[in-house]
Amino acid sequence: MFEIDLGESGSDVNTFLQWSARGTQDGAVRAKQFYTRDGGAKVEFEAASAAGFILDLQSLKTGWQRSEGMAGVAPEWKWNPTVNEMMRKPGDDYKKGFSVKCAIGGGKVAVWEQAGAGVWDALTSLAPELSKIPEGKAAKLKLIDAKTVKYTKGGTCVPIFEVSAVDKPKSLMPLPTVQEALASINEHGIAVEEAAPEEAAPAPASVPRDAEF
Repeated sequence: MFEIDLGESGSDVNTFLQWSARGTQDGAVRAKQFYTRDGGAKVEFEAASAAGFILDLQSLKTGWQRSEGMAGVAPEWKWNPTVNEMMRKPGDDYKKGFSVKCAIGGGKVAVWEQAGAGVWDALTSLAPELSKIPEGKAAKLKLIDAKTVKYTKGGTCVPIFEVSAVDKPKSLMPLPTVQEALASINEHGIAVEEAAPEEAAPAPASVPRDAEF
């Protein structure tokens, strides 16, 4: 059962997915839009409301973020032990947030790692639907709207999604272990033998192009 403690009582991927409630300050992204950021460049992710994107629920982490708000300075994260237990707020300047790997199409993977009221409210709203995703499946999100939410101090726009269960794409599959890779090679008819004691290992056999790793 996929359960999230929403607290009401970092990554090998270099592309990041972000939600912009009011638009970016540099004008590169409009309000109520998702965008990708890779090496500083910001590009509106229009596929969020067309094809959508797929979450790797097994990679989801929740926690608290503190940011200096300075360009080039990475925010500080304190991650919860698991997604179904929320630690106490570390300090007044921390905000609830999360990190999750996403397939964004074309075999590409991005990390949606963000904190703040708008995205946390989005996760809060998604939690019941995500809990219904069958084991072994992934959650596909399609942006269908955004709602304006007012708080005691200020407000924001929260993304609203259509959620569906899909097969996990290859781009979100974990890398195979050495044993799994060797087994895959053997399935294609290539023998892999251990080197004789005190002898040099044989040169690796060529791998057919259709082998999957």
